[in-house]
Amino acid sequence: MKKKLVMWGLLSLLVFVIGGCAEFVKSTPEEVVRQRVNERWSALIEGRLETAYSYETPEYRELYSFVDYSKPIRGVGSWKKIDIENIECEKDKCVASIIIYAKIHLGMGFEDVESDARAKESWIHHSTSGQWYHISDH
Repeated sequence: MKKKLVMWGLLSLLVFVIGGCAEFVKSTPEEVVRQRVNERWSALIEGRLETAYSYETPEYRELYSFVDYSKPIRGVGSWKKIDIENIECEKDKCVASIIIYAKIHLGMGFEDVESDARAKESWIHHSTSGQWYHISDH
């Protein structure tokens, strides 16, 4: 019985140490921004605009309310997915080149049209929070 407790204790310690080591693996800015772009666009595609709004810089959110942010957004429901072509970073700024795929409902008996468009998004590393934020064109 005592031997099993020692084995479980050692196993738990090993899992803790391995998990702790993962914390020290630094992600590159490109990897972090890639994840943030995907998360933001998932929120936009799914219509979770408040979540997408949280990816804007704190300064943007101080100037523009959620209502101001959400008014010009017109693609919810037609956006289907994105692909990230490239992310280029210099110091504390990254530019993500993306392809946005959409299905457009024309109505009046016409079939839906699938389309795609290329876009570039700017992201900035916020010095106070240490987080990467989307820079809105608004």
